[in-house]
Amino acid sequence: MSHQLRTVLGDIDPSAMGGTLPHEHLQGVCDMYWYPGDDPLADSDPDASPRLDNLWHWMENPVANRGNMHMTDEQDSIDELRDLPGLGIGTVVNLTPIGMHRNAEGLRRISEASGVNIVAGSTYYVAEALSKEVKALMEEEITRRIVDDIEVGMDGTAIRAGIVGEVGLSWPIDPVEERVLAASVQAHLHTGAALSIHNPYYVPGSEAMEQVAKLIAGFGADMSRVIMGHCDGFTRDPRFYDIAREYGCYVELDMFGYVSGYEAEIDFTYPADSDRVDAILRMIEEGMADRLLLSHDMVFKTTLKKYGGFGLGRIHRVIKPWLERRGVDAETLEQILVRNAQTVLPMRVPATS
Repeated sequence: MSHQLRTVLGDIDPSAMGGTLPHEHLQGVCDMYWYPGDDPLADSDPDASPRLDNLWHWMENPVANRGNMHMTDEQDSIDELRDLPGLGIGTVVNLTPIGMHRNAEGLRRISEASGVNIVAGSTYYVAEALSKEVKALMEEEITRRIVDDIEVGMDGTAIRAGIVGEVGLSWPIDPVEERVLAASVQAHLHTGAALSIHNPYYVPGSEAMEQVAKLIAGFGADMSRVIMGHCDGFTRDPRFYDIAREYGCYVELDMFGYVSGYEAEIDFTYPADSDRVDAILRMIEEGMADRLLLSHDMVFKTTLKKYGGFGLGRIHRVIKPWLERRGVDAETLEQILVRNAQTVLPMRVPATS
């Protein structure tokens, strides 16, 4: 049996992973989130980047400026990654779905130049982001596309994906999304790759997560290899911890550094990092440290250090010492930041190379 991590440069032993960021977007385009509204300062240019004189607007209104959602500069990604090994981070998972500038060749170049392992994802995002052609695909066709990405190569290359995700789910779940989810579960079972879910994080309480987990389990997924992403807001509900324990999935808090503000388009107030720290402490207290993953979900240019953002090192620079000051020991931090990813992310089928 192979328990190798499948990266864009090939399969490696899990011991070479180091610390892992399991949910990021080094390369990606997400025009579906562009929402200029009636903002007179909104910029429709997809190639635009923030400047010093308008950075305040891009940070306060991240979805009003279309270029903020176009992460396509490979050098920016290389520059972001170069500092990570010094923080103990050796692996980053790029969960950009099919058709959203996943950039397989670019990911290979970025990994080579930075010295950081990159795992690429494969599946489709929420219904709103899908073309008519994709929406017309049958479940078997979707499964085959994901399997081919993992076993053969992505987008006509020999560069293989190493995880099924992030599977995009809205609320209520669109029939197309349910079909993609069913196909993704089948691809996960066929290839032995882990399954990473984009939960509708803006739904109050934890009803959405519970229904999604029930659906995934009903499709036959190995719940011990399912990563429930965007659980940050769900942790406000005391029932969340019981649900996570019941289904045995990995819980991912992956919005560290997001401004704790109000997003009018979805009527959602983001939790603060202090809320996330409290959730981590509760999971540790309840014996669930071995089911916890942390990441940033970097998706905007304004999250890059180049433009004054927190960058990919915030968890290790800020959150790790914060947890240490709250009494979390080194062994538990190693479990959360290193060993959990080493357990869930490597492939679980006979190697094909």
